[in-house]
Amino acid sequence: MNPAHSSTRPTVGVLIRYARASSTLPRVMAALQAQTLQPDQILGVDSSGCVACGELIRSAGGEVLRWQEKYEPSRVLNHGLRHLPTDLVLVLSSHTVLEDPRTLEHMVAAMADSRVACVSGKGVRDQGQGQDRDPGNDYSDAITWQEIQEKGLKFGSFYSNNLGLLRRSCWAECPFDETLPTAEDYAWALEQVNAGHVCRRLNFPFTLTRHSAAREKLFSQMTFQLAAWHHVKPAWPGVWRSVRCLAGYWLRPNQPDAHDLREQLCERLKGWRAFHFSRPVLYGSVRS
Repeated sequence: MNPAHSSTRPTVGVLIRYARASSTLPRVMAALQAQTLQPDQILGVDSSGCVACGELIRSAGGEVLRWQEKYEPSRVLNHGLRHLPTDLVLVLSSHTVLEDPRTLEHMVAAMADSRVACVSGKGVRDQGQGQDRDPGNDYSDAITWQEIQEKGLKFGSFYSNNLGLLRRSCWAECPFDETLPTAEDYAWALEQVNAGHVCRRLNFPFTLTRHSAAREKLFSQMTFQLAAWHHVKPAWPGVWRSVRCLAGYWLRPNQPDAHDLREQLCERLKGWRAFHFSRPVLYGSVRS
């Protein structure tokens, strides 16, 4: 903890939600405690009653809230943020390890511009996950609504609740949407840039020790839905280019990441089909 922070620096809190994370949280907390800029508050939101995790957070000077209801990401995050009144909040997954001790320092510095609503990382060494192959991956480091309109939405948020620093006043005006089954961070970031704020991206190393391919279809469906909702194009190859890409990888099965790409594109096509044939699934209706 950092009680003797400069009076000119905004207060910084860390929000960690967890369930059964006793195997990953020790590394997460060790990396957090190694940061050159220490947070003013740490708050854990426990959705499983994990005693070991709670003791680990308390030993770092943090507090723990118990979440007794069904785990839903947006509701858990909103619950935690209501109890963490710092100016800035680092939303940190119990599976995300900061590999550079100056990461939090750099993220806070990026928030010095009052237009910036949030800061997140540009890449991840995700165990078991292939490289980002999305068209539209050439987003700038300061994303605005004009850029989204020009380049469209990629299949991967430019702000992540696995590791993202947000301005609490922006969250207070627009909490995470509790009706969404996933991608609440993407939906929130889009609302911020649509309101005239900026989302920053920084290049720093971190490791995400958990990956679930099962959500690819749902996240793809969400991307199409968000694109329709905000009247922008999704930045994806389209059906014909996807089929050609899949055919190329079927003919060259030994190419690196061939299986992962095949699975990824198939799931995105399923997401596109689900969006077109079962809309509105996620939002009730597309906003006008």
